Amino acid sequence: MVKPERTQIDWIVESEKLVLARPDDENPFAFDVTRILVGEDEGPPISQLVDSMTRRKLATDTSETVLFAHNSDIGWRRVAYVDESYRNILDTALEYRVTWQTGMPQSRLDFVTALQNSSVPTHKAIVIGELDKVPYADLRALDLRIPSEELLRDLWARNGYPYQAIRALLLGLSGTPSARAEIHDYINRASDRIWADNLGAFAAAFIELEGVAGVEHLASRMLLDPKQPLEKLEQVVMAMSVHHGLDNPELQEAIQIAIHDLINQRPEAGVIVARQFSLRSDWSQSAILEPLVRERKIATLGDLLTVSVYLAKSREEAAIADGERNE
Repeated sequence: MVKPERTQIDWIVESEKLVLARPDDENPFAFDVTRILVGEDEGPPISQLVDSMTRRKLATDTSETVLFAHNSDIGWRRVAYVDESYRNILDTALEYRVTWQTGMPQSRLDFVTALQNSSVPTHKAIVIGELDKVPYADLRALDLRIPSEELLRDLWARNGYPYQAIRALLLGLSGTPSARAEIHDYINRASDRIWADNLGAFAAAFIELEGVAGVEHLASRMLLDPKQPLEKLEQVVMAMSVHHGLDNPELQEAIQIAIHDLINQRPEAGVIVARQFSLRSDWSQSAILEPLVRERKIATLGDLLTVSVYLAKSREEAAIADGERNE
């Protein structure tokens, strides 16, 4: 699983201390706390220097500030430049601070999706970061309105790389001709490479666009290519496990066939199947994986343990389901 970057809203709702700061009157290169938002005191001095760009911006408007968050394990973190366009973000996140500390409740989703209409660059960045935290099944249900041209513009930008995966997923969900061309081009390039960054997201987008044909293409070009390294194939399996959890019987059947063929050809791939499907609490691969343990086709102890734990959990879930049916 890919761990999302911590967003600005995460810093606001999760941090131990939050303060607003401006350059010190006696030392314009040092920050001085002007207001405490969260916490009983202002905490230790902010060690970060005021860069020249921030100093010039703050000099033009005395109402603007810089938001800092503090946690005891990492110290101070600069979160955002607070101008008029950012105050609603800050005020809303503080209002829902307790509610938004865990998961992605509906109020947070509603706030994020409403921000899609904003033309403010900071708001656009917040939307992308927040959508990166939304489970794929929930993402498909949202009213997404980010133009493909905007997603494509930042897809390969250096400062956009931390969120390349979510942009790829959003391109797949948009279904526009330009998005389809980009996703197809990436999959074709990745097929001939030893490694491909964010392949899991692009593969999930490819399946979203092409359905069963997309699964079959990924299987023939990557999963069943004996030259492909397992580390790379795990990203494709990850994408398939995500789509297998959606309510699409035809797609699920195509994924089952692809995984079955992969395991038959490369038993050592059982560990990546067990790992990815267990991360989504999907125990549908037990019949495919069970012979690997029974017939001792798994070479390493660690891989054997991973597959065995998956099978044990599958049996446990089946027993629970049988018990509920009998009741």
